[in-house]
Amino acid sequence: MQDQMKGVEYLRTLSYIDMERLGVHGWSFGGFMTISLMTNYPDVFKVGVAGGPVIDWKWYEVMYGERYMGTPETNPEGYAKISLINKAKDLKGKLQIITGYNDNTVVPQHCLSFLDACIKAGTQPDFFAYPGEEHNMRGHASVHLHERITQYFEDYLKSNI
Repeated sequence: MQDQMKGVEYLRTLSYIDMERLGVHGWSFGGFMTISLMTNYPDVFKVGVAGGPVIDWKWYEVMYGERYMGTPETNPEGYAKISLINKAKDLKGKLQIITGYNDNTVVPQHCLSFLDACIKAGTQPDFFAYPGEEHNMRGHASVHLHERITQYFEDYLKSNI
């Protein structure tokens, strides 16, 4: 996130950037980053779209997460620190979370656990699931996905929410 915030610092220096209307989008790790930025910097990012986001790294692929973090048993503090479950209460802007319902890379449990935490915290993300789709959508679903992402930014960054 520090790298992303360095980019935001640069954007602040540009006269044609409306800092009141910054959005962020990412998929997979980028989805994790989107939610991380929106919950850690809730007054900076007004709109986000997080696709296939990793919410809790203990549920992600062993070969990726454990390569960098060790196991959840050997590094419980590290896993707890980067889990987005406890960040649901910090969401302020408009966030759409998208998943492929047959995603076996970032299983839908990630999104559903974050939604459950948002319900408990009283925050209001939007959610969309693609039935039958995996982590990397192709064909008509991919076209629909990109139209949906574009429309979300059109709806919430161009308006005065």
